[in-house]
Order: sequence, then C-alpha cells, then structure tokens
Amino acid sequence: MLGRGLNPARFVALLDEFRQKVTQERVAARIQEVKQDELIALVKLQAELKARYLVAVLDLIAPNLTDIEGTVTEARHYRELSEEVGKGIQSVVDGVVAREISMAGLEFGVEFSPEVEEAIERFVAENHIDGDA
Repeated sequence: MLGRGLNPARFVALLDEFRQKVTQERVAARIQEVKQDELIALVKLQAELKARYLVAVLDLIAPNLTDIEGTVTEARHYRELSEEVGKGIQSVVDGVVAREISMAGLEFGVEFSPEVEEAIERFVAENHIDGDA
C-alpha cells in the first residue's frame, strides 16, 4: 500500500529498486557464474551468424538462384539469431556490470582484470582484428 507523501517519482524509483533486487535474485539463483571463455564464445557465435546472414543476402544476387523465398527465409533466420545472441551477450555483460552475475577474475574498477585483457587480446590475435574497423 502506498504511504502518505509518496509522489510518482519516488514510486517509480522504489519500483525500479524492487525490480533490480528481484532480477538480481532470480538471475543469481539460475546463473552462478559466467566464464570469460563463455562470453568470448558467444561473441564468436554472433560473428559466425552475422557472416552466414551476409552470405545468404549476397546469394540473392546469384544469377542461377531459383529459390528466392527460401534464401530470404534463410537470411532472416541468421539475422534474427545474430540479433538474439547479441541481445543475450549484452544482457550477460549488463548482468556482470550490475553484479547480478559473477565472473571469475573480474575486478570491478576502471580497468579490465589481466585475465579479461589477455582473453580479449588472444581473441583479437586469433581473429586478425585490428582497431581500424
């Protein structure tokens, strides 16, 4: 029940605080910890799905294409999967930042932990990614 003097802004703030607490409890009950390698694997999966999407889109201009609808359906499928995995990655990252999900070796502060930096550097080196993209 709403108490006296509870204005709409305060109600919204309390509701948001309650939402965060409930979310943190529910996530913590289901996900004890996310490993850095798991997050990197999700990033690689999203990249692969995006590549498959682009291949399917480029297939649409193939001169011998007979199944345009099937190719569009395939492209849509990969795009939707890529977007969904991207949203999942962002949700996991948001959960880690909000301390709803723990990540071993991650220190909260301005900089990444040495393990996260090493994992990112290893991923970039393995995939020949440069900062100019």
